[in-house]
Amino acid sequence: MLPAVLKYMQEKKGFTDEQIVRALAVGGLIGNLIKQNASISGAECGCQAEIGSACAMAAAALCELHEMSIDQIEYAAEVALEHHLGLTCDPICGLVQIPCIERNAVAAMRAINALSLANFLSETRKISFDMVVRTMYETGRDLSHLYRETSRGGLAKSYQ
Repeated sequence: MLPAVLKYMQEKKGFTDEQIVRALAVGGLIGNLIKQNASISGAECGCQAEIGSACAMAAAALCELHEMSIDQIEYAAEVALEHHLGLTCDPICGLVQIPCIERNAVAAMRAINALSLANFLSETRKISFDMVVRTMYETGRDLSHLYRETSRGGLAKSYQ
């Protein structure tokens, strides 16, 4: 999802390869923070850990592309992850197709929206990125194993 968002922005706005690399580095830092302090695994914490983390990474990378402040980068990552809290990992037939492909597309748009929100709301925030990462981990650990990449709950169970 992160590469697709950056490619879209590069084609739309003409960012250089060097700017894209810097953005990837910032996105990678966000991913590493989540991985170190929580999880990026659907099997461990549900889809919130996978696509939520990717969305946070993309949002932070987009802010770097637009030369936003560190506070705005953190805010964008926080908003992106926060709005994936509780998302289950329930791939139909165990394949990363349904609902995964559509979730990635929706998350790409959320990352772009988080960029916009960070541009004018970052000074009003109440929730920190660290708090959302901690909450995502706690929520993920509380999810039933049926909703953590087993294909035995949620849409996977409902679809025949």
